[in-house]
Amino acid sequence: MIRRLGLVLLVMVAPALSAQGTLSTQGLGFPPGQLSTRARTMGGSVGEADPLSPLNPASLILLLTPIVSFQAEPEHREITFGTQSITSSISRFPLFMGALPLGSRWRVGLAVSTLLDRTYETTVRDTQIVGVDTAASTFTERSEGSISDIRLAAAYAVTRWLSVGLGGHALSGSDEIMLTRVFDDSVRFDTLQQRNVIGFGGNAVSIGAVASVSRIGSIGVSYRHGGSMTAYEEGEEVGSGRAPNHFGVSLLYLGLRGSTIAVRAARDGWSQLEGMAGTLHIHEGWDIGVGADVMGPRFGGSAIDLRAGARWRTLPFSAGGSAVDEQTWSGGFMIPMGRFLGSTRAVEVNFGALHSSRTTAGFPGPTGSIPVSEKSWTISTGFSVRP
Repeated sequence: MIRRLGLVLLVMVAPALSAQGTLSTQGLGFPPGQLSTRARTMGGSVGEADPLSPLNPASLILLLTPIVSFQAEPEHREITFGTQSITSSISRFPLFMGALPLGSRWRVGLAVSTLLDRTYETTVRDTQIVGVDTAASTFTERSEGSISDIRLAAAYAVTRWLSVGLGGHALSGSDEIMLTRVFDDSVRFDTLQQRNVIGFGGNAVSIGAVASVSRIGSIGVSYRHGGSMTAYEEGEEVGSGRAPNHFGVSLLYLGLRGSTIAVRAARDGWSQLEGMAGTLHIHEGWDIGVGADVMGPRFGGSAIDLRAGARWRTLPFSAGGSAVDEQTWSGGFMIPMGRFLGSTRAVEVNFGALHSSRTTAGFPGPTGSIPVSEKSWTISTGFSVRP
């Protein structure tokens, strides 16, 4: 009987504790943005005109040689929940892509990027009343999972100043949630565990264009139309919706030699995911970014690019009715490493440091709204190899 009561408590307490470990990975997860290290370091401002960011298929035309690129992004975050603070760390690998020119007018590319990430672990101490006994225990909620966007795209140069592109997207992933309660009195109370695995599947299609105006600037525009999307558990459908639509525009000013100044506005239709799970608090909002890339000092015979940017956006999911707003400041650089390593291949290392502040108007607590905020540091490192 005690064991059964403990299982009920395990399930009832879990939702209340999850928000204490993270503010950014509520709902179906945190959206990294599907941006390359260069784009992230510039506040996302070049996202719709960046060939290494799998948003605008037409931007592939900017790649003149074959390329393979991948990215690593460890994040350290601290959430303040009322008077308590909890820190956690996570390692993400949000982007891998490869592209190949086919003649002078065609490019094809395959990219795998993270659409939503829901990886976190929270451990808290609490006391439960089981029957007539009071039992101290340690409760751990761990989630490992994400939804990935696998995009196959092609770009075509219509003229010297205009290119168009088309992409097909397969969305897939899973989320494994493990709830564990370990009682201090392990003789009288068994350790309780509950494990659930939710799978996801969906599709989308994207189109885009990139246009340049002499050496003054360029504009990138992309649109992704979401198809059907399904959540399932043990082979049975448990939710359905549509993949989020995406629309974005990047404006780049190239009039200053060796520099790029850019601004971007994008919007994702996250509310289309509403039927994927019960009680999702979804919020729509713009993703705005500005940034610059300038030529810096020389290293190994090649110039280092210096970058900085700022980004403001609304995260799609929250624990309550109030949306989570995020503000990010970033800076970084790119080092061409091919000659330094003695390689005949062109090797580029992109590095960026991002500091994000996430806030919400309040989180529902037992005695009313509780102020919650989250701060994080993310180190984004992108490696590109051109054979």
